[in-house]
Amino acid sequence: MVLLAWLGVNGADALLTGLSIALGASELNPFLGTIGIALGTQTMLAIKLLFALSIGGVLWERKAFRVLKMLNVAMIVVISYNALIISYGLD
Repeated sequence: MVLLAWLGVNGADALLTGLSIALGASELNPFLGTIGIALGTQTMLAIKLLFALSIGGVLWERKAFRVLKMLNVAMIVVISYNALIISYGLD
């Protein structure tokens, strides 16, 4: 269940990133931002999800459930902050 939550919050983050890029924002992660410029937004979002899947898989394999739970909470905070900024940007 923790791994599914991890994939869900990262999927939501990718959707919000795609929405914010469509509205004129840019990716703040320098690595992903460079990929987005060089290869396009869709490729960057796919790589972002692959990173999340691989990190979640490694933590799941190592049975680091507490770390995964803490990362889920941190991602919820990030998603909430991004959603708040996007909602104010749409007004």
